[in-house]
Amino acid sequence: MFTPVLSTASDNGNELNVAQPATHVTNGVAKGTGMGVAKGTGMGVAKGTGMGVAKGTRMGVARGSGLDADQEVVQDSQGNTYQTVQIGGQIWLAENLRTTTFQDGTKVNTGFIPDDDEKNLLPYGRLYDWHDVVDERNICPPGWRVASDNDWKALERAIGIAEPEVNKEGWRGQNDIAITLKAHQPNTVFKEFDQSQVNKYQFSARPAGVKLGNWYLTQGMYSEFWTSSSAAKKEAYARTLAYSWWNSHKGEIRRTTLKKSYMLSVRCVKN
Repeated sequence: MFTPVLSTASDNGNELNVAQPATHVTNGVAKGTGMGVAKGTGMGVAKGTGMGVAKGTRMGVARGSGLDADQEVVQDSQGNTYQTVQIGGQIWLAENLRTTTFQDGTKVNTGFIPDDDEKNLLPYGRLYDWHDVVDERNICPPGWRVASDNDWKALERAIGIAEPEVNKEGWRGQNDIAITLKAHQPNTVFKEFDQSQVNKYQFSARPAGVKLGNWYLTQGMYSEFWTSSSAAKKEAYARTLAYSWWNSHKGEIRRTTLKKSYMLSVRCVKN
């Protein structure tokens, strides 16, 4: 599909990253690979295999895969299964949410696959507006909730963001802390990253981009995650990770507010 060339926009002073059309080769993984697990796991389960994993199942992982051998796998109400990871005192989904239903089986209003391409479902998950995120029917698997602004702050403290920065808005973090949450972060012409720190916490963030109205934007350039925390009547808190070679914030995590109508990725936390 055609993607417009847009400048970095600002809504009431809140930056939304929509600069330049997105590339479809993301962090070293070509679009459509269907890779929904961390780099190096060797785990490839094709969509539609019918492999059901019961909630709370602990799945054995081959030695050297980089995942915990007792990694818990959870299942949402639609039957999608997700790897999980413990960071600090919290247990998070290690993949972006993919469901199109709430816990009671009713349909969500959004939940779009980036570029409407089924091949993007496993690596990137779906994009939801904030109203689906906070619907009382609960979009997360049973026993889980959409991560709040405070949940994200707890994660940020656990990975080493200094307390004075945690409550600030904007780009935060030192020593390329953001790469410890990313599935991939290639070196660039301008900067080399300590690859041993990439995806250190097995959070496996991938840049699904955003959807604004009918437009899919910034795939391959940004991960944008909703929180369940409202900031104003029309805005809510979100988190951003940057990936593009030209972006100087690749090592930082942005705390910001975005319009509730925007469609972003979602991560859930265990209750």
